[in-house]
Amino acid sequence: MHIPNLLAKKRDGHVLEQNEIDWFIQHLHEIPNEQIGAFLMACQINGLNAQETTYLTKAMLEQGDRLPQREGAVDKHSTGGVGDKMSLVLAPALRACGAIVPMLAGRGLAHTGGTIDKLESIPGFNTGLSLEEMIANPCFISRQTDEIAPTDSILYAIRDVTATVPCIGLITASILSKKAAEGIESLVLDVKYGRAAFMQHSEDARQLARSMVRVGTELGIQVTAQLTDMDHPIGTMLGNSHEVVESIACLKGRGPSDTMELIHAQANALGFDISEVIADGSALNEFRLMLIRQGVDESVAQQLVDEPWSVLQRSPQQYSIQVEKSGYLADLDALVIGQVLSEAGAGRSVQGSDIDHGIGIEIHHSIGERVESGDVIMTLDGPFGVDIHLIQRLKESVTVSDYQVKLGTRILETVTISDCPTT
Repeated sequence: MHIPNLLAKKRDGHVLEQNEIDWFIQHLHEIPNEQIGAFLMACQINGLNAQETTYLTKAMLEQGDRLPQREGAVDKHSTGGVGDKMSLVLAPALRACGAIVPMLAGRGLAHTGGTIDKLESIPGFNTGLSLEEMIANPCFISRQTDEIAPTDSILYAIRDVTATVPCIGLITASILSKKAAEGIESLVLDVKYGRAAFMQHSEDARQLARSMVRVGTELGIQVTAQLTDMDHPIGTMLGNSHEVVESIACLKGRGPSDTMELIHAQANALGFDISEVIADGSALNEFRLMLIRQGVDESVAQQLVDEPWSVLQRSPQQYSIQVEKSGYLADLDALVIGQVLSEAGAGRSVQGSDIDHGIGIEIHHSIGERVESGDVIMTLDGPFGVDIHLIQRLKESVTVSDYQVKLGTRILETVTISDCPTT
């Protein structure tokens, strides 16, 4: 196939055939990066229609290995947020209900935290399971292997440097090619919108949700998507170790109401009520067992669920963020807070760099709550000598109003296949 002709066809807004997309993905390892970049930019500018998106997803899926289909296998995927620790709670809770949970997760990206980074704050936790270990494991959270959807790694690296990350068709193919490789029957998608989400507007998130639900259904997966607000941080603990601590609190039935709302909604979308397994401690026990299966020493795993901070890193210096006037807490800007955490060392500025798992924030007041001048709104656990400008930005992320703001549900709407046009 003549690559310039294929590029010109997509550049001029024409629809690519299945054989053209298949050929391009099959030969991706041989195609120069500049031509891959041109293809991605043509997709970004002209979009991928429903059929092209399905063809691309299937082609990427078929280039890699897959886990076998397992009855009762389910998973969850989030498009990323600040304080999003739901996977750490949901996976063991679903397992306690009898589900198989083969969860492939990622690292943090920009200001958003990554499930893998959070789990790696636990001493001994192995996030690099082999395909054979995944197959033998009834519930795991691990990194994507080199064998699963390997072309996604090539495309994503080039998307990242060619300003083609936001393309809905490319996002869909990237996520669904990996999720379909897990051998799951059902999938719930947490598609975030708002200041601290990659999709700023609800309509963009809705289009992405519909695209992923439609393609997942065509791949034989029962998919439900939930559009959720990401203007404010989720929960009260932010950062890697900190979110493990809060996840354990959630598994003990003591989690913040907004976090638990999302966890229960995601479980319900997969057909499970996890209330009982949290109340009777079996979800927490499944979390402990998952830790042991993934390399954590049994005594450490027990110590972690009993007294999390006796195991996890916590940065030595506390910086208090106080309000300067009395009133009602009206806003906590999740984007600013996430950026500060990342820049302080809880995230990466360069791919592959080390992070400090002990850096984190604890939020002490909820939006809508009455606060008095001098009250501490949040505490940053950081290294000695944190840049004063980061502390100032945290102060600026807080808004106090004379009027009380009431927050409702974080869930804007639910998207199923009946909501998804095919064109």
